Amino acid sequence: MAINLERAALRGRLAECESAQMRLRNKFEALSRMLREGLNTALHREIEAIDIPQLATIWSDLEVSWGELLSIRSDIERLNRELGS
Repeated sequence: MAINLERAALRGRLAECESAQMRLRNKFEALSRMLREGLNTALHREIEAIDIPQLATIWSDLEVSWGELLSIRSDIERLNRELGS
């Protein structure tokens, strides 16, 4: 019975990680889109109008999201191994 409870807890944790992974992927896609649009010189009258400090902040957020995605992926792989999936 204790093993079943442990497996249920692992499956719950896996579901949480998979949900977090989906949220992070969506965030990563949105940040990537913002960077592409922000750097698209066809959308700006002058290159000087590009808000580089804002894009730097977006890039920083993108890096953090990427790191979190790598960590979550590692957790998902570990949980799947423990569950024998």
